Amino acid sequence: MSGDGAYVAVTVMNGSNRAKDHPAFNDYGLVQVYSVRGTKLAKLAEAKVGHWCQGAAWSKDNKTVVVQCMTEKNLQAFKFDGEALTPSGTVALSGGGAGLRTAGQ
Repeated sequence: MSGDGAYVAVTVMNGSNRAKDHPAFNDYGLVQVYSVRGTKLAKLAEAKVGHWCQGAAWSKDNKTVVVQCMTEKNLQAFKFDGEALTPSGTVALSGGGAGLRTAGQ
C-alpha cells in the first residue's frame, strides 16, 4: 500500500511460477495498481513483470513502484502517473528477492 493509503500494488504470479509444460503457465507475471476509495478498490493500471515475482513497494511520492522477482533475481521499477505504469529500469540482485519494504519516516 502506498504511504498515503491512496493506492495498493498487487503482484500476480499469473502462472509464471509453474513449469513451462503446465497448462496454467504464463511467461510473465503482472503488477496491478488499484486506487483505494473507502472500502472499495478500483483497478487503475497493469504491467507485465518477470517470473515468480512477489512483493511490491512504493516510493514516498507514489510515483514509483518496485517489484521483486525471484527468477530474474532483480527489482523491476515502474513509473506511475496515477493512470499507467511505465517500466523505468531494473536493479540486479545477488539472489532472488524474498523480502521488500521501504524505510519508514
